[in-house]
Amino acid sequence: MIKYFTVILFLFYNCTFAQEANHAIAANSIKTNFSVKALEAYEENSFSKLEDFYELLEIYSAKNTPNTLKKQLEERINALYKENTLVSDFFTSDKISVDRLLEKVASKELKFEIKNIQKVKTFGNYWTASYILTIQRDTETLQKNISQRIYFYPEAKTFGNKKKEVWSLFLGEME
Repeated sequence: MIKYFTVILFLFYNCTFAQEANHAIAANSIKTNFSVKALEAYEENSFSKLEDFYELLEIYSAKNTPNTLKKQLEERINALYKENTLVSDFFTSDKISVDRLLEKVASKELKFEIKNIQKVKTFGNYWTASYILTIQRDTETLQKNISQRIYFYPEAKTFGNKKKEVWSLFLGEME
């Protein structure tokens, strides 16, 4: 009898824990917190972040960009990404850090253009966007199809002495 009671208690505990975990996941889920129209606006904003990234990267890759400006560009580019994000090395099939990508494009005089940005699918706290990236250097042109995660989740921000939960967009992994 004690054996059955222990098993029932164990199952009850696990069900309760699983429900709490599902509730926490649902609370941070994009679809449970925003209307379709609001999500479309955030998705459009995320596409602007992608365009900003490539514009900043183009300036960073210019030979005449002063080191002080490069430092500011590095900070701005890193602020667009989640920490420890791996991105595509545009010249190989490797995955590298954002900092390593910056090292590789420095002073290469690259021109970037993205076309056909579209959302592919929404998951719990991110969606994937696909686009065509064209990279030009002198007379060479490289075109790549990119699929990239865009994260959207709440984080606590401090405004003076008040804390508030704010939803933030971050660029994520490239494939």
